[in-house]
Amino acid sequence: MTSPLRASRLRLALGILGTTLGLAVALFLLPNASQQLSQQLKARRDAEQGRNQQVEHLKELQSLADRLRRGQQALAGLEARLPRGSAGELQWSLSKTLHQLARKHNLRLVTVKYGLPSKEGARGSDLEAVEVEFVALGLYADHKNFMMELEGSGLPFAVRDGRLEESPEGARLNIILRAFRKTGTPDREEGEA
Repeated sequence: MTSPLRASRLRLALGILGTTLGLAVALFLLPNASQQLSQQLKARRDAEQGRNQQVEHLKELQSLADRLRRGQQALAGLEARLPRGSAGELQWSLSKTLHQLARKHNLRLVTVKYGLPSKEGARGSDLEAVEVEFVALGLYADHKNFMMELEGSGLPFAVRDGRLEESPEGARLNIILRAFRKTGTPDREEGEA
């Protein structure tokens, strides 16, 4: 009888040991595995989110590069259309256009003043600007049509300042334009022969 009792005790001891090991595994290893799994899932979500953000950032950069490329092409086209004559030829062309358009739109040019040519842009650029200031008198609707046609004239200028005021003679338009031309002789950089 001692032998079945001894075998039962041995089984009981092995059962307790197995249960203890099972509980230890359940208490220590399973939570660790669960935690590792949740960390891996979180890392995967973070990686996907980071990848999506990088894809969006790449799209934004591509869009910016495309806009820069189009801007460079537009600038190259504009620069190619700039007149290459002297500052006097540019002033003559502007004066002729201003007077023709003023006559066409029933405006009276009171004054037209030209500034001295000045270098524009970065060093090494052959871009020159001439300021043109003029005052025109007439009706508001005529001023509007005059400016719209002047802007569509193809002359290389930008409006630097403009004011439309009431006066006893009618609407008074004060405009300062900056007209541009290519000199054909870029400034040399320092150190060049």
